[in-house]
Amino acid sequence: MARRKHKAQSLPAASAASFLADGRKNLPSESRALIANARNDITIPFYSGVLQHADETLIQQGNGKGLAIYDEIERDTHAFAMLQKRKKALTAREWEVKPGGDRPLDQEVADLVEDILNILPFDRICEDLLDATLKGFAVSEIVWQRDGSRIIPAVVTAHDQRRFAFDLEWKPRLLTWADMMDGIALPDRKFMVHRYGIKGNNPYGLGLGTRLFWAVLFKREGVAFWAHFLEKFAGPTVVGKTPYGLLTEEQNKLLRTLTDVRTSSAVTVPIGTDVEFLEASRSGSVTYEQWLAYWDRQISICVTGETLTTQVGESGGNRALGEVHQEMLELLVDSDGDLLADTLREQLLRWIVDYNLPGAAVPSVWRLRPKNEEAIARTRRAKAEAAEGTSKAIRAIVAAAAEFEDDDVARDYILSFDLTDRLSDKTIAALVATRHSMGEVAQPDPMISTEPASFTAITLKKKA
Repeated sequence: MARRKHKAQSLPAASAASFLADGRKNLPSESRALIANARNDITIPFYSGVLQHADETLIQQGNGKGLAIYDEIERDTHAFAMLQKRKKALTAREWEVKPGGDRPLDQEVADLVEDILNILPFDRICEDLLDATLKGFAVSEIVWQRDGSRIIPAVVTAHDQRRFAFDLEWKPRLLTWADMMDGIALPDRKFMVHRYGIKGNNPYGLGLGTRLFWAVLFKREGVAFWAHFLEKFAGPTVVGKTPYGLLTEEQNKLLRTLTDVRTSSAVTVPIGTDVEFLEASRSGSVTYEQWLAYWDRQISICVTGETLTTQVGESGGNRALGEVHQEMLELLVDSDGDLLADTLREQLLRWIVDYNLPGAAVPSVWRLRPKNEEAIARTRRAKAEAAEGTSKAIRAIVAAAAEFEDDDVARDYILSFDLTDRLSDKTIAALVATRHSMGEVAQPDPMISTEPASFTAITLKKKA
């Protein structure tokens, strides 16, 4: 998987010269601080000492439940399967720890981190943190303990997001019965927070729940209508016709008798009563099943960015399209892995370094995308075929250059083709030296004229 590489960027020459000419050795205070911060952000609700959610779906549809409405999304079997698929696709990958530097101390702390992660249920910890993908953020608490001369995380426990709020510095605060509004301050290096969909100064993130909520809601309503439809159309409606003047009590008794027809194979009715079955009928090609299938596709697209790896449409699919859809899923999983790696490095791994080997470079832990051996084999085969074709073409060029006795002329001739642009001077000199022997063993090609000029026109595209 391609990783982000941070490269130092230098100032343009003109800007650097102007900066030095002004003699400003220190940056202005405004340049070293965030001006558009959470304190003056008009887009985030702010009450007392904590920030509030900026998720419009949560605000309008929460009805006092808060993030619990997103828990209900996972009650839908298809939505749950899609969310689990995205999580498991990441946690199923192998992981590796990379040192943050080249010093022996950096390698030592990387080995320590790897030993700790092997002891911990690391996959479960990652899966708990990935709950932020649905809800915007996830919180896990670390219980530290001494292990000889080391301080290591012994237990990492996930908590319900509804128990936490965030202050202006994005630090988590625990809501308690004694303080339901602002919550209590929490110690440093204790609570790990993973965020998804961060925009601006919103510490709560913006998870997929804000989009999935409507798809699952409409699907659920469709299921309710479908159940009503099946109840109404599965069996006929019993109609009883009574003579005029029949007492109400007798009519109610007949109604109860006709109601029992649904479960009885026989029934008795008074003489003069006409009983018939009314079959419900409807027309049109649109069905409730199509309605539900539509919202299942929307859920798949929202969570995994594709549909073909989970469900096959009516028109079917092909292998190439399936590979494209799989690649889209892999890209999303790569992104989740990068976000999670940043969270672990900035929090858990940094805290391990601070407790045990302060001053060492903080290592990173990466989830590696599994190799597609079949795709690699196809690529290698294509490269081999291209290399073989290039080699034959170069041999033909050198063989044609044997027509020239002068080495400089032969060299210019060989260099006039695009295929030899990437060859070194040493290689070109070797080709010039061996052109006569290569010309003797070269097999005649019916598509190539023995004349160099004709050869260049027919076989290869000559440089302009």
